[in-house]
Amino acid sequence: MTYKALAPAIRNEAINHLISVREIKKMQIQNFFHERYGDINVLSKNPLVVQSLPRFSNAFQTGGFESSSYRQVDTYYGPLLEHFLRQYGYQNMFLVDTDGNICFGVKKDEYIGTNLSTGAYSSFTIGEIFKEGLNSIKFSDLTWCEEGKDFIFMVAAPIYDLANKLLGVVIIEEPYSRIDILLSQRDGLGDTGEIYIVGDDYFMRSKSRFISQNTILKLEINTDAVRDALRGNTDVRVIKDYRNIPVLSAYTPLENLRDVNWVLLVEIDVKEAFYSVLVLKTNLIIISTVISVITAVYLYFTLRKKRSAYTPSEPS
Repeated sequence: MTYKALAPAIRNEAINHLISVREIKKMQIQNFFHERYGDINVLSKNPLVVQSLPRFSNAFQTGGFESSSYRQVDTYYGPLLEHFLRQYGYQNMFLVDTDGNICFGVKKDEYIGTNLSTGAYSSFTIGEIFKEGLNSIKFSDLTWCEEGKDFIFMVAAPIYDLANKLLGVVIIEEPYSRIDILLSQRDGLGDTGEIYIVGDDYFMRSKSRFISQNTILKLEINTDAVRDALRGNTDVRVIKDYRNIPVLSAYTPLENLRDVNWVLLVEIDVKEAFYSVLVLKTNLIIISTVISVITAVYLYFTLRKKRSAYTPSEPS
């Protein structure tokens, strides 16, 4: 087979591999969000959560966290709710009444006891998802968690009693590390392959493989691939990445993430992606050169021999 026949086949193999990785990661991330939706939906309807929220709220509003009535409620319900935290792997879990009071948190961080309707955190991410969580399940984008020293996203859901009366909201903090695990699995992507997420504000929602500093919500990426993906398109193209290096980029919007608008990119440097094509071309050039040299040498000595045979000998 010639180079023209082999090269496209090798190129297509590299492209198809990148597409396969993209589709697998897309499915994993979308499934992750779907599972979190199921978790918070079930948690908000759990009898333990439904029973404990009004009791925590009443005890908090009556005497505060240090009152005997609050400690009694906390002693009974606290360990059971902490079990949910460990079972689901949450960073933290809060119960918030309809007035906006955070009347319970498994981990006692800076939010505990504040009011998400009127307090200092009302305009923060936790305040925003509380307000929207009064009506339906709400996901936040990534945000920094000082308590865990890492990025998280929050999920809120309304809590109703058996008479369908709104009691408040349950809010959970999901650690970013769960998504990071999915993105860091780069088997088959060689030395320069990278999987990363970008938000609709063009800032990274993941860690760069090539930059040691934090890039989450810090590094702006406005490449052709990101722009096209944010327009809703799925494709694989050669572009220049955020390092200004030519890469083969397989990109797609991440669909059905509810309130989060992200795009996924799977990229590998062109030199590595099409290395086999370069090797094939180099080998064919070397082989062609060797054959040409051998042929030239053969023809040279053959013609020389023929000339010698036809050259008349001089008389003695």
